Amino acid sequence: MSLSNVTVQNVVKEQVRYKLSAYSGVYLSLVVLQLLGLLFSFNGSGMSGGGRGESFRYSIYHYTGDGVITFTLLWAFIVSIIITTRAYRNDDFTFVSNRLTSNLSNFLFLVLAAIIGAITAELSTYVLKVIMYFLPNFGPFYYTGNPYSLLVLLQGSMVTFLYIMLFAGLGYFVGTIIRLHPLLKVVVPVVLLGVLFFGGATGTGVPDIIKFFVEERSLTIFIAKSIATSFILFGASSWIFNRVEVRQ
Repeated sequence: MSLSNVTVQNVVKEQVRYKLSAYSGVYLSLVVLQLLGLLFSFNGSGMSGGGRGESFRYSIYHYTGDGVITFTLLWAFIVSIIITTRAYRNDDFTFVSNRLTSNLSNFLFLVLAAIIGAITAELSTYVLKVIMYFLPNFGPFYYTGNPYSLLVLLQGSMVTFLYIMLFAGLGYFVGTIIRLHPLLKVVVPVVLLGVLFFGGATGTGVPDIIKFFVEERSLTIFIAKSIATSFILFGASSWIFNRVEVRQ
């Protein structure tokens, strides 16, 4: 590539191509965690039952891909932190690069990875039901079919993608913060764990943030909330990185 053709768009495109091929461990870790989530899903995501006396009792187990989605969100959070480390950042400077192109290529890479993660996580629900259907010594199996299953799949994949990007943005922000000072590598995890435990005990803080997204009834508003929050997290991370001296 000649110097006259070096533009931000070209550099970002080359970096994204490089990361899609070089970061093969990202896809492997996704497969491993989703298989682990699928394994945990065999216990069911919920159970209800009833009966009349001792002569008639029944139990209903609900099987969904929630476990796989949870592990996929964890994967997105961890991967986003990892790609902010110095070793991964230095890979960007094998190109004619700066902080802007590095952040843009990371963002686009995470978007593409999130699309893959969202689709596979949604499809895992059908895989789980097929496996449960053919397992031996299993009681009657009822599948809640939907005439608009393709539409439901697309909507589910889109919502899952937005959740993945939220966790990716959070991970990217955390990874950015802990690079500012070595002490923050200890302080930030402690603060996060403290907030999680305190929020779980008091029902405030983190639970309120979760409700802000999960309990949103309007799909349009949820999309707006998710996109805005993701851009704020990635934007704040980019701003912090831009304060660091550009490597020549």
